[in-house]
Amino acid sequence: MERMKLKRMFTSRRFRAGGYSAFATAVVVAIAVAANAIVGALPASLTQIDMTEQALYTLSDQSRQLVRNLAEEVSLYLLANEGGEDGAILQLLENYAALSGHVTVETVDPTSNPGFFSERELSQIYANSVLVESGERSRLVDYAEIYVTEYQMDAYGYGYTASTGFDGENQITSAIHYVTSEDLPTVYALTGHGERELSEALLQQLEGENYAVHDLHLLSVDAIPEDADCLLLYAPESDLSAPEADMLIAWLEAGGALLLLTDVAEEGSMPNLSRVAEYMGMVQGVGLVLEGDRGSYWSMPYDLLPDLASHAITDPLIAGRYAVLLAYAHPIEQAQDAQAEVTFLLNTSEDSYAKEEGYGIETFEKEEEDATGPFGVAAASMRSEARMVWVGSAALLDAEMDLLSAGANGDFFLNALGWMCDQEETISICAKSLDAATLTVSARDNALWSLVLVGTVPLVCVLAGVFVWHRRKKR
Repeated sequence: MERMKLKRMFTSRRFRAGGYSAFATAVVVAIAVAANAIVGALPASLTQIDMTEQALYTLSDQSRQLVRNLAEEVSLYLLANEGGEDGAILQLLENYAALSGHVTVETVDPTSNPGFFSERELSQIYANSVLVESGERSRLVDYAEIYVTEYQMDAYGYGYTASTGFDGENQITSAIHYVTSEDLPTVYALTGHGERELSEALLQQLEGENYAVHDLHLLSVDAIPEDADCLLLYAPESDLSAPEADMLIAWLEAGGALLLLTDVAEEGSMPNLSRVAEYMGMVQGVGLVLEGDRGSYWSMPYDLLPDLASHAITDPLIAGRYAVLLAYAHPIEQAQDAQAEVTFLLNTSEDSYAKEEGYGIETFEKEEEDATGPFGVAAASMRSEARMVWVGSAALLDAEMDLLSAGANGDFFLNALGWMCDQEETISICAKSLDAATLTVSARDNALWSLVLVGTVPLVCVLAGVFVWHRRKKR
């Protein structure tokens, strides 16, 4: 009897339905587990969609091409305590790893792995900094270089506005390029003539572009170092010696490159430097350039906003509609019987004029004896394989001038170096703004939408409620 009941129970419709349900549940669970395992094995680029307005984690084509062409192993170490990892930085690093099997990402906790830091002589590191290593080279990308604050003068010139940006991709891509490049361009800054020193900010920019920068006193060497790609002569206060000028001319004859920035000087005060410039087809004009066109200067007539002529150096600035700002500039002219091809990069307007007194001028007004523009205030020249860029204002690299030009001055300088060092590919990826977007409306629109949202919409809702209530009451 019991067997019959048991048999009927196992063969009943309810049991069969329950069995099917249990089987279906088991299959669904198995599929879910398998799908979860498969999704977990997928790269972050496929599973973590960048939903940020600024596309913080999305890599540019420049970064993608660099990483996909890697032939060396690259390690990206996020230096952070366990549980304190910056999610944005970590996801960015994982996106690099997703592009190439040569890139690995690892989080290193200074508390649990102090040996990692001592072996690499790392100390006083900000949390969530990134160490990039490949072979014998490494570069530390500081957390403060990833999240950057930039200041720009307001439209009226009375104050500065601050903006915060995420510069992670630019810094990481530049570091990867640095640790995997066989040869890095080397710039020697000449000393011994009262030259200005490059600012720390500019040196960091050069490092970010993977330039090696060293000082060089020409009288202390027999020849210019073989690894030199470009020489920089930044605002010398005194003239070169004759042997130094001969060394520079020989360097140019051999296909060298020279970047020269000079201030206004008395005619004939630097004959040896003039001899070097004349070899490259250029001479220094006399006087201080002033602008008569109000649309071609910033605050004062000596704060020039010159026109940019098309050239490999200036084309990126023209495309971005940037303006270079030069203060206290002198003219640059083409030498008679020049054997070099000279291109004037920055040119003043036809209303500009030059005062022979230089810094000693007593009036900004144009006088009869003043030379009339337009003037070239920056030029590039080529003679055979030699290259030279001359900027007639050392203020090009002043921090304030660069700030006022929204970075255009610094970009001009870097572009000039890139052209002379024959660097076709440079890492230049803009930081992504983290500032909240604001909606600006006129007072008229503000009043209109206030009336609609505060008055009209609530009134419509009340009337609709009264109508529904009245209909229900009639029923």
